[in-house]
Amino acid sequence: MLTHKSKYALKALLVLAKEFGQGPVLISEVSRREGIPRKFLELILLELKNEGLLGSKKGKGGGYFLARPPHTIHVGDVLRALGGPIAMT
Repeated sequence: MLTHKSKYALKALLVLAKEFGQGPVLISEVSRREGIPRKFLELILLELKNEGLLGSKKGKGGGYFLARPPHTIHVGDVLRALGGPIAMT
């Protein structure tokens, strides 16, 4: 079962994947598109950035972007970044 945090992370990454190569996307834009609470999204994106899945740019034209091509990021990568190792049950 996926947590809200994991579901929101996957939704946010899909938005960033659609915008890949077109520059950073604002948190407020991702939040608006997917209906994710902004403060919660900020924490999720920061965690994904610290794990190397995202990059960010500050200032005008800033926001978050995928740190590598979308086809190289797997669901398991995201779940491990947010919750630690994945064990089969």
